[in-house]
Amino acid sequence: MFWLTLMIGLALTVVGFLLAAPIGPTISPVISEPKLPFAPTLFLLGIMLLFGSAVVYELFPDKS
Repeated sequence: MFWLTLMIGLALTVVGFLLAAPIGPTISPVISEPKLPFAPTLFLLGIMLLFGSAVVYELFPDKS
């Protein structure tokens, strides 16, 4: 369960960052806008899941 929350959080963080951050030179304000309007929200949700995975790690220890 811990690894699942960690990987989902990491994936959301990377996807949110790549969709929110402009790649290449920002010639005009149109290019500097996020490709997806709620991409920064995806990034923040990913960060929250990454930190939340520590809570999952403590509450649901590995049974092996």
